[in-house]
Amino acid sequence: MDQAQVHAEPRAWRPSALTTATGPILVSSHRSCWTETSENSLDGIRRCIAEGIDIGEIDVRTTRDGALVLMHDQTVDRTTNGQGAVAELTLAQIRQLRLYARGGRNGAALTARRVPTLQEALAVARGRILLNLDVKAADIGPMVAAILETDTARDVLLNINAGVDPQQVAWARSLGIAVQTLYFDEKTGAAGRSGQLQALASQEPTVLQLIFRDPAVVGAATEAVGRRPVRLLVNTMALDIDSGRPMDLAGPYLDTVAVEHPEQVWGKLIASGVSIIQTDEPQRLLAWLKRKKLR
Repeated sequence: MDQAQVHAEPRAWRPSALTTATGPILVSSHRSCWTETSENSLDGIRRCIAEGIDIGEIDVRTTRDGALVLMHDQTVDRTTNGQGAVAELTLAQIRQLRLYARGGRNGAALTARRVPTLQEALAVARGRILLNLDVKAADIGPMVAAILETDTARDVLLNINAGVDPQQVAWARSLGIAVQTLYFDEKTGAAGRSGQLQALASQEPTVLQLIFRDPAVVGAATEAVGRRPVRLLVNTMALDIDSGRPMDLAGPYLDTVAVEHPEQVWGKLIASGVSIIQTDEPQRLLAWLKRKKLR
């Protein structure tokens, strides 16, 4: 499918698929199909759309002059042919840079792709795919303004960092923007696990993302959520794109295992109540779900 077809045949996104906890298992592509394009690129989002992936995860940072751009790292060094911190560069300076293929470094080819703004990414996604907005360095006000400007309130899942003003969170939700909160088991510990999960679930975020080493966290989260319309998201990415070191986000549930033994990873997570899986193997996961008639 070429780029023109991607835009000519938008895939209707039904918000109920996200907000209904008993809906279909959803596939989220870590950094939006980066293995076939470039990390955090418009082409990556388009590739996810073309391949029927439900969610594309992107990272958002703020430039020196207040623009919102897609970039995971604090600096542009790894993924572009430039140098410097995003927060110290203007949008015009970042516009001059080109993205490397895949995750950059290690001899990656330099492409003609440019660093997108958040507004550009939202425009590509509108009505075609859900974008999981991992806010690395941006205030919620400008994020919401960009979402409203592009009419994509139904097309995003907004990660809310700890410490954000609850009134701002309520404001985002009142505008129909789905909200994702994070449970980080290493910070909570086994003793406080149940109480913290209950507290987070009681706030009824659209999605609760779980970061853990102990697989018992998934069962505890499922129990805490109960009948509430809250989806659980687990990351099965195994290795950090930059360093190649283990990401350690979900204990034994790793893409590297799932490639050969999907039942041991994706199957167990789904059986335990997880309904969104974020992965570096989105095409494999989607194909497996279809074979299992879960899609």
